[in-house]
Amino acid sequence: MQASRPASKLKFKNDLPKSTVFGDSAILIYDGIFDRQVLTKKWIQTFERKYSVRSGEKLKNIDTFPKHIKSILKLAQGLPTQEITLVVLGGGSVGDFAGFVASILKRGVRLVQIPSTWLAAVDSAHGGKTGLNVSKIKNQIGTFYPADEIYLIKSILKTQPEARVVEAFGEIIKISLLEGQGLWREGQKLKSISSDYYWKLLPQMIEAKYRIVQRDPQERLGIRHLLNLGHTVGHVWESQLKIPHGLAVLLGVAFAVEWSFARGLMNSKIYYEIRLSGMGSYLPDRFELKKLLRKIKQPQKFLLQDKKISTNRKIRYVFVKSPGRPVIESVSVQELIAEMARQAQ
Repeated sequence: MQASRPASKLKFKNDLPKSTVFGDSAILIYDGIFDRQVLTKKWIQTFERKYSVRSGEKLKNIDTFPKHIKSILKLAQGLPTQEITLVVLGGGSVGDFAGFVASILKRGVRLVQIPSTWLAAVDSAHGGKTGLNVSKIKNQIGTFYPADEIYLIKSILKTQPEARVVEAFGEIIKISLLEGQGLWREGQKLKSISSDYYWKLLPQMIEAKYRIVQRDPQERLGIRHLLNLGHTVGHVWESQLKIPHGLAVLLGVAFAVEWSFARGLMNSKIYYEIRLSGMGSYLPDRFELKKLLRKIKQPQKFLLQDKKISTNRKIRYVFVKSPGRPVIESVSVQELIAEMARQAQ
């Protein structure tokens, strides 16, 4: 199976498709919250085989995975392997979990993702990364297993709570800074963070991610590593302070912008253009970064668990020279901790 999907596999729809389009051997894995929502309750009931899960990082805990896979195997019993389609309705944690299930169930079955949050619609539903957590460390095991189809459903996404809309902004500004060009220029027009704005830019943001993924599908060339912009320190905040992933990435992007400027990679003209632009003006300011950096305890423990760390304790960190000009540099864990201390002063 390819490690990336062309745009033709993306389906932008106003409403959920009928369950019959997925065939007689479809198994639905979905966030149980949708059992209580009018928009999805009846749709879920049309699936003969379905498995409800509770979203969140606990779902991805490897210790509880055997129980889940045994239940899903029971649903798959008697179905022709080549006809099984795993349909997934949920946010990032549900998509990561179910994508991993699809990659190992019967040595791999057809996968359809229906991301239910803006964060998943912009980022995690695309590119094929799956993952489970080990000892509270995120995504320590996983596979590259792209969905065969991805449905972007306007009626589902536009009913997301305001908090979910805001949480997606970290990934949106990340991909806009990486892409630059028209996507960043469009971001200059941002007057408020809203679902209407996201839906309008969703095709461009997804295409921008695929342009990176398709150059390095299984992260072997270092190119795909660019998508980790904002994640290194963001994951520390996420793990230690239990900050939602999207907000942690937003903080991490702000930290990266500050460090890029302090390191001399970004000049003052570009720095203030980013900080004062429509999109960049929503980045957390230095005071907020300082306050939250001071709450981090023993960052070295978390940084040493980073998947991007090398044998000599160097981390491949993503800096930004300007929108559309990211750069990866190897920095030591101590350099990173020193910069965290500097920004916390």
